[in-house]
Amino acid sequence: SSSDRFTMVFNGSIFDHEEHREDLEKRGTRFRTRTDTEVLLEGFETWGVRETLHRVDGMFAIGIVDRRERRLILARDRAGQKPLLIARVGGTLAFASDLRALEALPSPFADRLNGIDQTSLRWFLRLGVVPWPRSIRPGVEHLEPGGLATFDLSTLHATRASWWTPPGLFNQAQTSSGSDDSTNTIEILRESVHRQCRADRPVGVMLSGGLDSRLVATLASEVLEDLPCFTLAMPGPFDESEAAADVVRRIGGVHHVVRPTDAQILAEVRNLPAIMGEPFADSSLVPTTILARAARERIVVALGGDGGDEVFGGYRRHQALWRAMQGSGWAETALLHLLELLPDALTGRIALGRQTLRDLLRRRRCVRGTEVDLLALRSLQGDAEELLDGSDLPVPIPMGDVRGRAKEDAPPWDGMVGPIADVRSLMRADFRQYLPDDPLLKVDAGGMSVALEYRAPLLGRDVLAHASSIPTSELFDEAGGRLPIRRALRSLGVDPGGAKRGFAAPLARWLRGPLRSYAGDLLSWDAPDPLSRTAINDLWSRFLLGRTDCATAVWTAVSWRGWLWNRSRIAAGRNEKSGQ
Repeated sequence: SSSDRFTMVFNGSIFDHEEHREDLEKRGTRFRTRTDTEVLLEGFETWGVRETLHRVDGMFAIGIVDRRERRLILARDRAGQKPLLIARVGGTLAFASDLRALEALPSPFADRLNGIDQTSLRWFLRLGVVPWPRSIRPGVEHLEPGGLATFDLSTLHATRASWWTPPGLFNQAQTSSGSDDSTNTIEILRESVHRQCRADRPVGVMLSGGLDSRLVATLASEVLEDLPCFTLAMPGPFDESEAAADVVRRIGGVHHVVRPTDAQILAEVRNLPAIMGEPFADSSLVPTTILARAARERIVVALGGDGGDEVFGGYRRHQALWRAMQGSGWAETALLHLLELLPDALTGRIALGRQTLRDLLRRRRCVRGTEVDLLALRSLQGDAEELLDGSDLPVPIPMGDVRGRAKEDAPPWDGMVGPIADVRSLMRADFRQYLPDDPLLKVDAGGMSVALEYRAPLLGRDVLAHASSIPTSELFDEAGGRLPIRRALRSLGVDPGGAKRGFAAPLARWLRGPLRSYAGDLLSWDAPDPLSRTAINDLWSRFLLGRTDCATAVWTAVSWRGWLWNRSRIAAGRNEKSGQ
């Protein structure tokens, strides 16, 4: 900073730095550059760290040294768009946005960060991701979204706090009165999108057939001529290219449809373990990275619709709970009760679009009347905890959580698990848990692997603040959730219709087709592994014999094995260089 008080390392972008620059210049600040980094530093000088973070609209992971107070301050953005990991070994502290940067450090970190955290592995097998604040490596934590960690530089004594928590956005008490001002909503959404279109390099949109990316593309086209839009065309029910093409024609954009070959899919899957710092088993990472790689040939900044579901109630579980609270949906519930009498061996082979009947029934068991067991629901995303039970080998290093939790099996996040009985608390849990654990991590890692910056305008500062004023009754109607988004699309002349699909992959077809040999080699790889070889072999056999409902668990095991194989190669390379 200008006084040399603050020094900062910064991963991310501040979208409204130009406005803050003007404000600071009026106060007498003289800038040497046009960067958002300098605006942050001078903001710290003028307003202080907390106030500056509240003022700016951005995504970031920041490390700040305050020389006057002799302290290190670590901060993460509101929604958790940028990761921030912390490791402390003895009297040494390190932080980074990628676990691999910490793993590459010399001793004492090299000796500590080479084991597997058993509790984190179990959570990964359940959820398909390692949930914050945990890490797969002992002694490492993820700073929470909106988190602030301050370390005394003399003693490394830590003080943790939240500089931001979700406002009334997920407070059920806010839903008893008021209404959604549609004009105000669309203007706030428009400003957020337009602001995030600012860049000194080419900007485009990742466009699916979904409502959120449709809205982002439509609003972005107001300020960007010939807007590049990128859509991945997958086979069968996964192909949203026609719906996306309708939007592109409406806004006058340039449509780039990516149709990957089996060879491209296999190549991308082989590369996934080198992309992710932590084990990650959301199969939609594959289409994400394929699309990012294609888009990077033409753009450097990509906008997308992530966050719309969490902020405006777009997930099916939100809609199911809302209908149950309104006393509707009883006929569907009665039918599902009858279908649950069928054996799993049968329902696991009955395809229903992109899932099996058993998959559907298992999800609906987690939404009973006006209660949702979110932890049980999310556990279907990894669906492979059984692979750790009765494991052949012990886990090499026990849990070493730097936050000092009393119980090894304590739930992650904010302790928000168990039955959830209202829509707003469910939305809050999704915003705090699922969003930073999975979708935001996926798009950030997938984009940055090809030097593509991904931005999510629906998570803008003002959008989050405005959403807190919208009553729950104005988020849902008989057609489902995200009512403000649908109203905004209609006002822009864009069709808000169509079924929700999500950015998914034809996992079962891939595992029986182009990925079969790769998956089989990884699952039969003879290497030290805390997973049970017998359980893995049984799972793979059931899948190959036709149990399509096993595909998620198989992919979780393949993802874990791929990560383990990648780390073993890295370790072997380091040992070779050191002459060991």
